[in-house]
Amino acid sequence: MLGLMKTGRGPGRLELVEVDAPRPGPKEVLVQVSAAGICGSDVHIRHDTTFYTPPVILGHEYSGVVVEVGADVTRVSVGDRVVSPATAYCGQCYQCMTGHVNRCTAPDKRILGVSRANGAFAEYVVVPEYIVHLVPKGVDLEHAALAEPMACVVHALVEASTVRPGENVVVQGPGTMGLLALQVAKAMGAAKVIVTGVTSDAWRLEVARKTGADITIDVQAESDPVGTVLAETDGIGADVVVEASGAGAAREQALEFVRTAGRVVLVGVQGSDTRLRLDRMIEKELTMTGTWGTVPSSWVTTLRLLGSGRIHVGPLITHRLSLVEWERGFGLMESQQAIKVLFTEMGG
Repeated sequence: MLGLMKTGRGPGRLELVEVDAPRPGPKEVLVQVSAAGICGSDVHIRHDTTFYTPPVILGHEYSGVVVEVGADVTRVSVGDRVVSPATAYCGQCYQCMTGHVNRCTAPDKRILGVSRANGAFAEYVVVPEYIVHLVPKGVDLEHAALAEPMACVVHALVEASTVRPGENVVVQGPGTMGLLALQVAKAMGAAKVIVTGVTSDAWRLEVARKTGADITIDVQAESDPVGTVLAETDGIGADVVVEASGAGAAREQALEFVRTAGRVVLVGVQGSDTRLRLDRMIEKELTMTGTWGTVPSSWVTTLRLLGSGRIHVGPLITHRLSLVEWERGFGLMESQQAIKVLFTEMGG
């Protein structure tokens, strides 16, 4: 089969290679990949700017159908439509034992498409049964491929810093995470969701409006974006600000958008230092939270929301490509001409 592999350390070194199809071991399942999305972390791996262990086939945002099960598999059957998180946690380290399996510290931890486990940019992928989740009936498998980033948003907004009914929310950055945060906040009963972006995000802000944003703000074109947020929130400020862009300037602005005693939720990764005037945290008595990845409950909530039809991820899928078109797909993501690129033809 074909697999998109990071073959070694350093920038580039991403190649479409022919490899043997995997077989499931005990308590593992073999999944035929239906759709797999390019994540920002895949782009970072390509450019050698994040953690990974080569050689490894990339891809951790995926959906597929179980085609074979290994010995001692009891919960999953051939024909099941499934998704899974990337991390196979040990269940025994301090972080796992205290409920933070997303921060498992096992030295031999397997991270699908990143370290010690080939990922879903291939026709087949092997996954431990215990991390697999069934896709609800009626949910398209292409849409289910966005369950992983959505579960990250659910972990941030439902589990770590709950959005309460009637609250006003600002979401900074209309990328995949920001547009999912918009819809999750709405599903949780937010009264008003304001999405901010920059001038080059104009088309993404249009997608935000189509998927439920009450107001969008171009922070570069608007003369006083903080004043606009205040005007839209009765002069108080947002109850919750979700920083999903990963931009240093947006993080600074988040501290101004948020009301006194409000919450700032960081989901966008900048990858470099940010200079913040943290006295604003004290002066406004703010709570700031950051989250990383997902825990099993994040997936339960995510898949229920997708099954309910309250979250519409279809508008976020801007491109569907064959795996052999991977260079175009990565180019679209790197040039910010796409929201979510899915590989939907894995065999070439």
